[in-house]
Amino acid sequence: MMSRERIVGFGLIVLVVGSACGLSSANTTPDAGGDEAPTPAPTEAPMLPVSINQGLASLDSYRMTYTSDVFDSVAQERTVTTSIVAADREADASYNRTETRVTGGGDEVVSEDVQEQFVIGNQLCTVADGGAEMTSISDVAQVMTDLMSQVVVIQPLIENPVYVGQDVVNGVPVRTYTFEVRSVSAASGVEASRADGDYAIAADGDYLVHYRLDMELRTAPEGDPEAEYSVFAIVMSLEEINQPVDISFPPTCQEADPSGE
Repeated sequence: MMSRERIVGFGLIVLVVGSACGLSSANTTPDAGGDEAPTPAPTEAPMLPVSINQGLASLDSYRMTYTSDVFDSVAQERTVTTSIVAADREADASYNRTETRVTGGGDEVVSEDVQEQFVIGNQLCTVADGGAEMTSISDVAQVMTDLMSQVVVIQPLIENPVYVGQDVVNGVPVRTYTFEVRSVSAASGVEASRADGDYAIAADGDYLVHYRLDMELRTAPEGDPEAEYSVFAIVMSLEEINQPVDISFPPTCQEADPSGE
């Protein structure tokens, strides 16, 4: 059976990779009121989610959407990347779609790229530029991918988390937090004029259900005409958790299959 970690190897979450450092000791919880038994506060619960690898591997099925929106003042270009990842363990199938669009001044399109990958059993179909290529995944390649998913741990960038409360996100009971990134080094000549976000951890399993980071990095204060800056926003949402996910080869893949199936 295809490993559930294989889909992580596509590297769609590169921009959120970071070390979880500078944790705040503040873990505020709501006060219990009245004569009712107090709701257990998550003081003993981890403030950080398990790694994305571990979280996805604990699920039978899911669909994850990841979007990054980056503007670079030097290149005067905006790059928007949207990735959709889905996996269904029972069907031994996974799906990955990545769309990248780069625009310049006046919103003219500099480049566009869309790629899709379908994996069912040991068959891999890659779709790009209107064509498809069907290949078989060898046992060695599958084992190597599984090992790499354990070696390369994907962890979202979270610093100084503050507990907000309990909620339900995408149908999953969660603990919600806000955070601020404060570790940008002043010695680098770059400062973070804005670096905050929020996230939600599943109450059962401690995996990441929602993540958002907004950040602006500058070489000088706003208003300085010589300043270089980069603005980016990252949003990740995990949906259809442990629900059936329909993954099948499109006609282009079936036509590319030498077996004709």
